[in-house]
Amino acid sequence: MATAGQTAKNRAKPQAVSTMKQQPIELQHRGQAIRGTVYRPTGDRRGPAMLMLHRFTGQRSETGFLFVTLARALVEQGIAVATFDFRHSGESDGAFEHMLPTGELEDAQRVTNWLLSQPYVDRTRVGLLGFSLGGLIAACLTARVDVFRALVLLAPTTSENLCRHAESLASDEEGGRDPGEPYIMGPHKLHPDIFADVSALDAVGDVVKNPRPTLLVQGTGDKAVPPNVSDAFVEAMRQAGIACDHELIGGADHGFNQVAWRERLIERVVTWSAEQLNG
Repeated sequence: MATAGQTAKNRAKPQAVSTMKQQPIELQHRGQAIRGTVYRPTGDRRGPAMLMLHRFTGQRSETGFLFVTLARALVEQGIAVATFDFRHSGESDGAFEHMLPTGELEDAQRVTNWLLSQPYVDRTRVGLLGFSLGGLIAACLTARVDVFRALVLLAPTTSENLCRHAESLASDEEGGRDPGEPYIMGPHKLHPDIFADVSALDAVGDVVKNPRPTLLVQGTGDKAVPPNVSDAFVEAMRQAGIACDHELIGGADHGFNQVAWRERLIERVVTWSAEQLNG
């Protein structure tokens, strides 16, 4: 039989009063809806903000609700966060087989402009975070929209790393693949021009065009984006004299899919972002 002390210990703690607003957003771009979520502190005072870009085949909550947890932790530091599904992904309009990386870059520019127009955002204190393909898009975006004070890259990929899958995907298809037909990857159809399209983007070259402090977080056990791929970003920034904090999480896979890896990632990103955006 439980003692009174044990009963008290097991009793659920009262929840703290929420100091966060969580709101859906819907924007139009090229006749299609981009759907997302904003997390922000209560009140009308202008403050810092962060835009997050999800990965290939991902969506705005991300695997294991990574972006939800990360966004709420940033709000606790006074930083508003906008996440969204690229067109043809998640709940935004379109079908994944029509997704092209250059289209995702357009979407990121559209949402950036929207975020900068919000009355609760201090336009001088806006950060950008990209995960995997979202990291590639983020690096390219910084060369085209010089409004971000800080950049966070989580296991950012490159065009070359993505294109290494093209030949194997084509050869895996029964009977071969006809030009103009979609690639098949697990449950997904991929646009027949996806690899040619991403080859037009030079994320490593773009990341140095408008220098800003950068945090790059990489798992040493990542097989989708091996550490030597993200090393190319670090080396390019350091050669250009850009401040780049390089955080390696021992053993972590591409999704940071263990509690210890996930906690280290969130703690590092939140602490670093608060230092960069709250000053």
